[in-house]
Amino acid sequence: MAEQEVEQIQKLPVSEEERQEDEQPESQLEKATEPESESEKAAETESEKPAEPESEKPAEPESEKPAEPESEKPAEPESEKPAEPESEKPAEPESEKPAEPVSEKPAEPESEKPAEPESEKPAEPESEKPAEPESEKPAEPESEKPAEPELEKPVEKEAGKQVALQQSVEEPTEPPTEKQPEESENLGSAAQKQQPKPEEEAAAAPSPAPGSLSFPFLEEESTEVALRESRTLCILLGLPGAGKTYLATAIRDRYQDLCSVISADDHGVKLESYETTSDGHTSLDAALVSCCASGTAVVVVDDTNHTNERLARLGELAEEYRYFALFLEPRTDWCRDMERLSGKTSRGLDKSQIQVLKVSLEDAYLPFYFGWFLRHTFQDELEGVAKGFLKTLDSLEAFKKHLSDFPREGEDVVKVEQYFQHTGPLHCTTKFCDYGKAAGAKEYAKSQVVQQSYGSMTELKLQALFLTPRTLGARVALTQEQLQLWPSDPKEEAGSNLPPGSRAHITLGCAQGVEPVQTGVDLLQILQLQQQGQEGEKVEDLELGPLSYYGNGIWVLSLREPIIGPALFSSFHGHKKPEEVRKKKPKCTIL
Repeated sequence: MAEQEVEQIQKLPVSEEERQEDEQPESQLEKATEPESESEKAAETESEKPAEPESEKPAEPESEKPAEPESEKPAEPESEKPAEPESEKPAEPESEKPAEPVSEKPAEPESEKPAEPESEKPAEPESEKPAEPESEKPAEPESEKPAEPELEKPVEKEAGKQVALQQSVEEPTEPPTEKQPEESENLGSAAQKQQPKPEEEAAAAPSPAPGSLSFPFLEEESTEVALRESRTLCILLGLPGAGKTYLATAIRDRYQDLCSVISADDHGVKLESYETTSDGHTSLDAALVSCCASGTAVVVVDDTNHTNERLARLGELAEEYRYFALFLEPRTDWCRDMERLSGKTSRGLDKSQIQVLKVSLEDAYLPFYFGWFLRHTFQDELEGVAKGFLKTLDSLEAFKKHLSDFPREGEDVVKVEQYFQHTGPLHCTTKFCDYGKAAGAKEYAKSQVVQQSYGSMTELKLQALFLTPRTLGARVALTQEQLQLWPSDPKEEAGSNLPPGSRAHITLGCAQGVEPVQTGVDLLQILQLQQQGQEGEKVEDLELGPLSYYGNGIWVLSLREPIIGPALFSSFHGHKKPEEVRKKKPKCTIL
């Protein structure tokens, strides 16, 4: 039906008006088409006017079908899409005269939206971004290349648009004409939304001061390689909003699949009930144990950890599963600033609430001591050497002659292998802090060299093993770089010419009732004896080196080849003892 009507319409004679319009220049035609489009708008908005031309010239509504050949325009997918439904139901809308409904609903959106964006607005976005999608729609063809077909059949264009409007009542043209401006608007709005996104993300991203992530385990390749081959528990501590999660993310990004982050928020830890036995911490500790038991190289605990009991508990878990323990506070410039923290925390805490946490944190963040902690493989090696040394002594007749140097109960025979006991990780202490109560503890903790070295891996060189009735230890020879972390000790320097760092040692065991600090005292006394020219009695040349006896139960094994192993500069947090117990001094014999 549609094809027959098209053929009939094409046979119609051309009117004089059409010829005159053909003779007009393109510029005038463009002007003429504008009023025509305005008349079309009027015809679409007012149902009375389009009815008159339809009644006067019935050929025009019939000639409306030539709009279909106009669909050959390369840029009018509108006419291409409705062409199919036009062939399906062309006669029905004409006979029913749906001009009135066209003027009621479709005419308004088409006159308000499609016409204006085609001539005014879509032209601008076409030049900016949406040129590609708009080139497929009627904006560009009507403004750029409609002249040639319009010169040939301008009346057909009018009629074609009216037919399209009439048919839009049923289905075909209404969706595209209404969607086109919506799509163009959506494209424009999407483009606008996409532009500010990077800026918004940059503004929302945390921007700590330079140096906030200046930790050796994040910057030094040698330390990173060593930690990848070790086991490390990173225990974050700090006030809410201080940047703990930012630091945890940086560690996870650096160690990737080798790292697991355990967040207090994921386990329901509440600041108002921060006991170690709370449900939240019970759940968190269970997750931590699972990670450590599986051998994850780097485990991060993201929590405030603002109490001594909590830090001590995490340190115990690290020791139990043979992990290095790093106690890390964010180094953001606002980590202790109450004003800024109250605006950064997501917990909704005010300054007074944060101040309470700050008091607790300042009481807990200083450790029991700083030092180099041996990697668990090196610790195993050194413990094996120590056991072999004690076993050798037990077998020597020269040692048995001097068993009286060792105190014993009753008539029990002293078994030197069982005489010494040791708890805690093997380490070389640099500064005893006593949780901030020791002289110079706060200054040492805040010193630049300590801040720069905390979390760095180094190698310790052991020169000798020594044994007294009180302690069993190993002498450490410090390098010049390591000596920078060794604080000046008036007691060590008083009354002797011993160089700094002479007291550096690793405690391998203590007699019952003796504190590990006695090991350093015993070492200094041995060095003073040597400085005075006492070489000791050479007892036997063992596999590891010569063994000497200095009297009073002092035995020294000088290592023929130094024992060298990796160690991490960190700190230790234990359970604070009651003041009554702390005031009691351990019994020991000073040579």
